[in-house]
Amino acid sequence: MHETAEATTTQKSEEELKELASLARLVAYARENARQLNAEFSAYCLDLALGALLQDLDRSGMSLSQANVQDSFLPGMRQGPTAEVFCHYGSKRI
Repeated sequence: MHETAEATTTQKSEEELKELASLARLVAYARENARQLNAEFSAYCLDLALGALLQDLDRSGMSLSQANVQDSFLPGMRQGPTAEVFCHYGSKRI
């Protein structure tokens, strides 16, 4: 049986926070690609995953700005939308 998630703030190392932020960017990118391909159910599931990641980051004490979707492409990737999640830990931008 699964344990329930803690509703309190959980301290994570700076490296763990960077990894969570990177994962959130990856999921946001995949969600936007799914939307572009009209893969509605996949986009919905990725939206849920992104919400969970943002909640995990919020519980960790990291302040988040809204995800910004831009019409550009990543080097080495096919052209399509990219999503950036800006995260701040103290005065450092991750």
